[in-house]
Amino acid sequence: MGDGTRSVFSTFGSLVIVIALTGCSGTSWQFWKTSSTAEAPTSSEVASPAPEPKTAEPVLVTSHPPVTTATPAPAAGTAAAAAASSNGYVELPGLADIRFRSGQVTVGKADAKTLDGIVRWLKERPDSVVMIEGHTDDLGTREQNLTIAEKRAESIMRYLISKGLEPKRISAISYGSERPICAEKTTACRAKNRRARFLVKQP
Repeated sequence: MGDGTRSVFSTFGSLVIVIALTGCSGTSWQFWKTSSTAEAPTSSEVASPAPEPKTAEPVLVTSHPPVTTATPAPAAGTAAAAAASSNGYVELPGLADIRFRSGQVTVGKADAKTLDGIVRWLKERPDSVVMIEGHTDDLGTREQNLTIAEKRAESIMRYLISKGLEPKRISAISYGSERPICAEKTTACRAKNRRARFLVKQP
């Protein structure tokens, strides 16, 4: 009886172990399968790359009258260039150029004295008109330089109008880097080319 009971218990115990192992194995496999599915997203769950944000187009403030953008001009220093830029206007020694730092497009406080002198000169001659030429150095593309020179001329135009000059007496043109006064590829030379030049016409 003792041997028979031990045999039954032994058989029963083996069965329990087999069932337990089979159950664990199934559970373990099921857990692995579930984890694998969760970590590997389906193609529908893979997010497509978000489009890069578009850079906002620069908004150019239009002054009155608008600034003219020059077409490619003859080389600086030639008689043809002088004739093309004058167009009835002359440069007066008393009207100093306004200089700009690289990338600067607005009138600085240091320029107020020079610009106020131009305002006085023009108010003393009510029949005269002024043209502002915007210029840059040779760094950057042609389009970038034309835009920068245009903004420089617009900034000066707004200043003159704010001081009481009639808009109809002021015109402006952007030459970008097309008419340098210094041709060397040096820092000092490029600084000379970043300027606004004043031409006047009298009846």
